[in-house]
Amino acid sequence: LLTGRKTISLPGCFLQMLFFYCLGTCTLFHMAVMSLDRYVAICHPLHYTAIMNSRLCLQLLLGCWALSFLLMFPPTIMTVQLPFCGPNVMNHFYCDASLLLQLSCTDTGFIEELMFII
Repeated sequence: LLTGRKTISLPGCFLQMLFFYCLGTCTLFHMAVMSLDRYVAICHPLHYTAIMNSRLCLQLLLGCWALSFLLMFPPTIMTVQLPFCGPNVMNHFYCDASLLLQLSCTDTGFIEELMFII
């Protein structure tokens, strides 16, 4: 946006899609961890400091990052390996998986089902 160019390369599009979905998924996992923290604080107030120590917090944080990456990496890799044909033009602000799947020349039913399940 800062350079004024209105195009993005295909690898740049895939990288943008991977970061967008990984960070979005990680946000959802962080909210789940925050609700776990509040549950422990409300239901076990005297044991809170023993249960939610810095080691567990770090493990939960790294688990959120790892799980979001492991969930979003396979569909992105499958999308990267698809053959694309025709005019590779999308009239959108960012690269979305559904738009990339529409540009593919092959059947993308399995990838769509995998993304829906995830």
